[in-house]
Amino acid sequence: MKMIKNTYQHIAIILSVLSLCTACQSSAKKNTGGDTTQTKGKKGKISKRTQDGCYLYTSGNKMQDTLYVQLHIQDNKVSGKMTNEIFEKDSRKGTLTGTMNTDKSINAIWAFMQEGVKDTMAVEFRLNHTSLLQKPLKADAATGRQITDHAAPYSIELKPTDCNK
Repeated sequence: MKMIKNTYQHIAIILSVLSLCTACQSSAKKNTGGDTTQTKGKKGKISKRTQDGCYLYTSGNKMQDTLYVQLHIQDNKVSGKMTNEIFEKDSRKGTLTGTMNTDKSINAIWAFMQEGVKDTMAVEFRLNHTSLLQKPLKADAATGRQITDHAAPYSIELKPTDCNK
């Protein structure tokens, strides 16, 4: 009888320890899941499911033309902002919405304002370890509007920049 009582006590202790371990692991999983989204102000920080980053490209004679892209990637969904400011010309400012493919290419629609007029344009990017690459734009022969040159390589390199600027 005493042996059975000791066996029950041992089983009770083992079950208590197992339940405590399970509770700790469950709590740890819940806490680490939220950490992947805490990327404010970081340059191109990558996590398993979420990535935030800001990128800048400067060009022109005096490097006064700027292209700024702020991205938020959740799983394969992409959102963000894009601003193209050409020195002494009208700027284009707007939002990006799209998807990221497994090869890290991004297909997005840029909805922007220019001279008080709303417009949209398809844009293509590729994310790599050190920068964001964009396919260049070209003029559509039929409409005269700028469009992404889908046949061109990713030739515009935007470097990581501080998102708090």
